[in-house]
Amino acid sequence: MENNGTSEETPDAELLFRYVKGDVASMDILVQRYRKPVFLWLSERTSCRSDAEDLFQEVWVRIIRSAGRFNDVSFRAWMWTITRNILIDFRRKQRAEVSLDETSDEDETPLVEQLPSSEAEPYRRVELADMSRRVMEAVSLLPEVQREVFFLRTRDNMSFNDIADKLGIPLNTALGRMHDAMTKLKRELATEGV
Repeated sequence: MENNGTSEETPDAELLFRYVKGDVASMDILVQRYRKPVFLWLSERTSCRSDAEDLFQEVWVRIIRSAGRFNDVSFRAWMWTITRNILIDFRRKQRAEVSLDETSDEDETPLVEQLPSSEAEPYRRVELADMSRRVMEAVSLLPEVQREVFFLRTRDNMSFNDIADKLGIPLNTALGRMHDAMTKLKRELATEGV
């Protein structure tokens, strides 16, 4: 794809600069370049595809609106910061808790009855569910930056180098955020007797 000297190999910041100067095709290249990783990341962190699609659109609208003010060294880091901030705003609006007594639109069976059964004794299942709930509550109390590193490391099984690269932060910052998260979780769970 070639347009006024713009190609797939053109650096991100140069593409954004060209977009600001009126080259709309440059923004198309940026969107295509980051479509898959940004959408996948949002999909993994939202409850449904339509939410991820809405957030994806919001990311690019914000990038377009802020393009003239971009003065960062790394477009990629700037874009991920915008993406994370949009997700944080979305989560703040979606804080309503799900009740296990609720029913879904497709099924009138309460959610608690739709959970897979376990071979464990009923009292043990209740203990495990309670412990899991308390751990997730403790995780939800972490600052977003620590929670993000915690999930990338524990759920996504990413290395700290990959986490630092994905978030556009130094390796020591990623390690520090994980250390702080674990310290806070241990302290919070110790007070609850978990």
